[in-house]
Amino acid sequence: MSLFEHIRFAHPVLRVNNRDRNIEFYETCLGFKLVSEENAIAIFSDYGHKTSSFIIEESPSMRTRAVEGIKKVNRISVKAENPDEIAALLANGATAQQVFKGKKGYAYETLSPEGDLFLLHAEDDINDLQVIARPNLPVQPEIKGLSAYHFERIVLNVSDLVASKNFYQTVFDGQFPLKLEFVEAKGADLAVEPNVTWDLEIMKCQVPKDYDLTALRDYFISKNLALYLDKKENILVISDPSQIEIWFVK
Repeated sequence: MSLFEHIRFAHPVLRVNNRDRNIEFYETCLGFKLVSEENAIAIFSDYGHKTSSFIIEESPSMRTRAVEGIKKVNRISVKAENPDEIAALLANGATAQQVFKGKKGYAYETLSPEGDLFLLHAEDDINDLQVIARPNLPVQPEIKGLSAYHFERIVLNVSDLVASKNFYQTVFDGQFPLKLEFVEAKGADLAVEPNVTWDLEIMKCQVPKDYDLTALRDYFISKNLALYLDKKENILVISDPSQIEIWFVK
């Protein structure tokens, strides 16, 4: 049995500057439901009481800064369960860089206050999307957001394309529980520590309660990876070549 067979991708964690501005964006433009705020953390879910999740971490400018040049995040794709809710978000005023039409309905790209580009869609294949003019849709105040969603794909800007591809192929044997794509780019902060800039900080993966994280630890050690495992053996952390932390959490 593969060590990665029962691991699922939960969500990214993005480090942000102004939490309130970002909360408004994620509620209004992506339809996420804010469920709690804990110190610097804002936690989102969905309106259908399902397993959707997302986290932002506020890190003010006295401790962190904007990215110099290009960000690690190229685009994050979010797949909604109900395409009608995407149309409702557009109707209710979500900002959109581009609007698309696919086999299941509308989709759009939207840019966060920190410059992170998101694609919200409900398609089986994003290649079915065609750019269209923004439609004039009737407001639907009864729909506040998405009843269910998941993070389908993250496209990363990387300084070393070969190293990034080899890391995920070799370390995870091609079984990382999220579709990843890589775009080679040049930027001063493409491999900076995740606590320095407002960018992608963590990719969180969920493991079952009975999962043996010590076995995963030993496997990563055999791959010569630096790692952290908490004393209760509930959280295991490694980093990829871009210094994005990958968390495995029970």
